[in-house]
Amino acid sequence: MKTIAYFVSENIKTHQRFIYNQIVKISSYRSIVIGPFDDTNQTEFPFENYYNLNKIKDLENFFKEQEIIAIHAHHGKHGQEILPVCEKYNIPLIVSIRGRDGSDRPEIFRKNAKRYSSFIKHGAHFFPVCQYLAEGLRSLGIPDEKIHVLYGGIETDLFAYSTPILPKEGEIRVLSVGRLVDKKGFVTLINAFKRIYSQYPRARLHIIGTGEDEEKIKSVITEFNLKDVVILRGAMDSKQVSKELKKAHIFCLASQTGKTGDIEGIPNVLKEAMASGLPVVSTQHAGIPELIEHQRTGYLAPEKNDIELAKGIQFFLEHPEIWNNYTERARKVIEEKFDVNKQIMEQQRLYSLVNTTETKTETKTEAEMETKTEAEMETKTEAEMETKTEAEMETKTEQKTENEKKTETKTNISLNLIISIAANKSNGVITPTMAEAEMETKTELKKEMKTEEKKEKKKEKKKEQKTEQKAEQKTEQKTEQKAEQKTEQKAEQKAEQKTEQKAEQKTKTKTKTENEKKKKTEQKKKTKTKTKTKTEKEKEKEKEKKSKK
Repeated sequence: MKTIAYFVSENIKTHQRFIYNQIVKISSYRSIVIGPFDDTNQTEFPFENYYNLNKIKDLENFFKEQEIIAIHAHHGKHGQEILPVCEKYNIPLIVSIRGRDGSDRPEIFRKNAKRYSSFIKHGAHFFPVCQYLAEGLRSLGIPDEKIHVLYGGIETDLFAYSTPILPKEGEIRVLSVGRLVDKKGFVTLINAFKRIYSQYPRARLHIIGTGEDEEKIKSVITEFNLKDVVILRGAMDSKQVSKELKKAHIFCLASQTGKTGDIEGIPNVLKEAMASGLPVVSTQHAGIPELIEHQRTGYLAPEKNDIELAKGIQFFLEHPEIWNNYTERARKVIEEKFDVNKQIMEQQRLYSLVNTTETKTETKTEAEMETKTEAEMETKTEAEMETKTEAEMETKTEQKTENEKKTETKTNISLNLIISIAANKSNGVITPTMAEAEMETKTELKKEMKTEEKKEKKKEKKKEQKTEQKAEQKTEQKTEQKAEQKTEQKAEQKAEQKTEQKAEQKTKTKTKTENEKKKKTEQKKKTKTKTKTKTEKEKEKEKEKKSKK
C-alpha cells in the first residue's frame, strides 16, 4: 500500500489535535510518522508507526521498503527541516501552511520568500488552511498549480450543538481560547471586556491557554482591576475545551496581526464554538471572514479595535432573541465545509493529485531524454570538451593571480600585526586594550578571508555560467551546421535523383522511338516482299497461260 510519511520535529502538543487527526484518520494511504527524536509513550497523541530518522542507517532503502510516495510536513518550518532529505532521495514534499509560515506581511515577507525559494526548486506542494494564506503564498512566488487549499476539519460529534440561552441571573460567561501570544489579541480583548463589565457587572471573561505573553496579560488585568473578573484558566485539551464551551454563553477571539508579521489562518477554536452553538465574535483578520459571515453567522470587528470588539459582544447581549438563527446557520456551515471526515476525504484526493502530477512529470522527462538524437549528444560533448578546456586554462591563470594577491595581503596584515605587537612589547606588558586590538585584527582577517571566499564563489559561478553559455552556443552552432549539411545533402540527393530519372525517361523514349522505326522498316520490307512475290506469281500465271495456247 502506498505510504505518506508525516514529518514532525517534536511530539504533537495538546492544542494540535487537528494535526493528529490528519495523520491517523487517513484510510486510502498507509501513514507513518518520521522525526528527529525518540518516540515516547508519555504523550497525549501516540503513533503506531514512528521512526527516528537519526537511527535509520540506510534511508534510501527505508523509503523504498516503506513505499513512501511523499513526505508531508505540517508547518513551513518543519518543511524546511526535512527538505534536504526530500532533495537527496527525490521524494515529493507537501507542506501544510497554517499562519505565519504563509504570511506575506512586510515584517516577515523576506524571511518567507527566502525560505520558499528552495521549496519551489524542489517542486513542493502547499496545503494552506484558507484562501487568504493561498494568496499570501502566491505573493511569495509559489506557482498556482502547487497550491491546494485544505481547510482544517473539526470533530462535530465532540463539539455537539446545544441551544444557547442568555441567563437572567448569575454569571454571563464570555469565553476565549488560544495561546497567550500577540496574534491572539488578548490585550485588545481585555480592553474591550472592561467596557462590557462596566455595563454588565454579571459578565465574566474566561481565557483558556498558556503562552509567552502570560505575564504581560496578567499585568494588564491587574492594571484594570479585573482580577476577579478576567480569569486565566491555563491549558486544556480538546475534550476539556468542549465541556467549557457548554458552560459559556458567548465566544470571542480578537485575532490580529502580530508585531513580527505573525498571522492566523482560520482558528479551529472558532469552528468548535460555532459547532457547539455559541454566538461568536471575532475580527476581520486573515481567513476568519471565510468562516464567519458578519451579522449572519457571527459578528466581525476590525482587528486591534477594542471599541468595535466590545460592540460585537454587546450586540449579542442586547439581542438574545437572534441567537438561535445565528447559531443554527453557523452549525450548518461547519457541517458542510469544516467537518473533519469531509476534509480527510479532500486531503486524500489532493494526495492523489500530487502523486499523479509527479508521475506525469517523471514520464515527460524520460520521454524527452529518449528523444534526444545521437548527433546532438555527440555535438554537445565535443562543444563541452572544447569549452571546458578553454575555461580551465582561463580559471587556472586567474586563480594563480588571485592567490598571489591573497598571499601579499595576508603577509602585509600579518607583518603589521607583528610590528604592532612588537612595538607594544618594547614599551612594556601588553594591555587588555592591546590584546583586544589583536583580537580585532584577527577578526578582520577572518572577515576579509570570508569576503574573499564569497567573491571567489561568485566568480566561479559566473565562470560556470559563461562556460555553460559557451557550450550551449557551440552546441547550437554545430547542431545548426549539421542540420544545414543534412539539408544540403538531401537537396543534392533529390537533384541527382531527378537528373537520373530524366535520363532514364530520355533513354526509354529514345529506345521506344528506335523500336518503332525498326518495326516500320520491317513492315515495309514485308510489304515489298509480299508485293514482289505477288507480281512474280502473276507473271508465272501469265506464262503458263501463254504456253497452253
